[in-house]
Amino acid sequence: MAAVVDTADAAAAAAEEPSSDVVPNADPAVWRGVLGDDYEAIQELIDLTDPEATKSQAIIDIYNGVPQDKDKKNKTANEAPPTPPDENTMRRCIEDHRALRASLTNAIRFYHARQGDVPAASRQLARHLLWRAERNMQLEARQTAAASAGEGAADAEAMSVGEARSSHIPRELMEEGSFKAAGRDKQGRPILCVRARLWQPGRFAEADEEEFAMYMLDHIEMKMNGSKTESEWANKTPVGEQWVVLFDMTKWTTANSDIATVKRLIKILVVHYPDRLGMAIIFNAPFLFSAVWAIISPFLEEVTRKKVLFVKNNRDGSVNQQLAAVIDPEDLEEDFGGSHAQYPSPAFV
Repeated sequence: MAAVVDTADAAAAAAEEPSSDVVPNADPAVWRGVLGDDYEAIQELIDLTDPEATKSQAIIDIYNGVPQDKDKKNKTANEAPPTPPDENTMRRCIEDHRALRASLTNAIRFYHARQGDVPAASRQLARHLLWRAERNMQLEARQTAAASAGEGAADAEAMSVGEARSSHIPRELMEEGSFKAAGRDKQGRPILCVRARLWQPGRFAEADEEEFAMYMLDHIEMKMNGSKTESEWANKTPVGEQWVVLFDMTKWTTANSDIATVKRLIKILVVHYPDRLGMAIIFNAPFLFSAVWAIISPFLEEVTRKKVLFVKNNRDGSVNQQLAAVIDPEDLEEDFGGSHAQYPSPAFV
C-alpha cells in the first residue's frame, strides 16, 4: 500500500491541534466500564484507520487518494483528497493516529457522530486525519517561510501557530465582525456569534472564507472547558467538548444570502468537527429566511437539525426567555436583549 511509509525517521512532533481534552489516558478497564460494548467498536474504528496496519480497502484507497463514492446518508464524509498525499503528509498522519490511539476521546466523537456505524466513522476519521495532516504541513511551511524571511530571527520571534493560521486571512475579513467569540452559555460552552447581515457574498475568495471559518472554529475549540472524567463520555460527547453557535439574523436580507458558502461550511463542520455542535440558535430570522432554510436544512443530519433553536427578539427589547434559558442575559450583548458590552472581533494571534 503506497500510503504506508516507514516512520523510523518520522518528522518532528505535530503542530498542536486545538483540544480541550483533559481526560487522562486511563487504563483500558476504565474505558471498558464507561463505554461497555462500544469500547470494542471504538477500538475497531481506531484499528481500521491505522495508516500503518489497516486491512480495509476503503481506508487504503482514501490514504492513497483514490476517489470515493459519497455516502448517501452522509453526503460529504467519504470524499478522498484531490491528489494522493505525499510522504511527509502521511508521516504526519501516522503521528496523529498514534496520538488518537493514546487518547480515545476524538475517536469516540467520530463514533458518536456516525451513530455507531464503524465503517462510516472509519472513512470519515481517515479523511479527517489526512486533512489535519495537510493543514499542519501548511502551517509548518508558513512558519518556515517566516523564519527564512526573518534572516535568522531568534526562536522567540518566530511565527506562532496562531499567527500561521491567520497569516493568510485578509485583515478585512477578520475585522468585519461576521464571526466572533461571544462568551459562554449557562453550561460553560463557548459561543461563536455569526452576524449574517455583515456577510458579503463574493467579496473574498472561497479559500480565504474557508480558512477564516476554520480559524474561528479552532479558536472556539480552544475555549472549551473539556471533559474531566471518562464517565462523561458514556453514550454522548460531554458538554465540555462542545460549543454553541448563535446566528444573528437581524437585518439579514437576500443580499447576504450565500448558499454555496453555507454548504462548504456545513461540509467542514460535518466531516472535521463532528459532534462539536451543542446547539445552534437562529435569532430573529425574517420570513424570507424560511426559503433559505428549506434549502440548507436537507444538508444537515437529523441529529443536527434537532439542535437548532429559532428565537425572536421581544418587542420591548428585553431578552427572549428561550434564549435566556440557554445564555445568561448578563453574558448576552445588548443586541440580543442582554446587558453585556459588544464582544470584540477576532484578533490576529
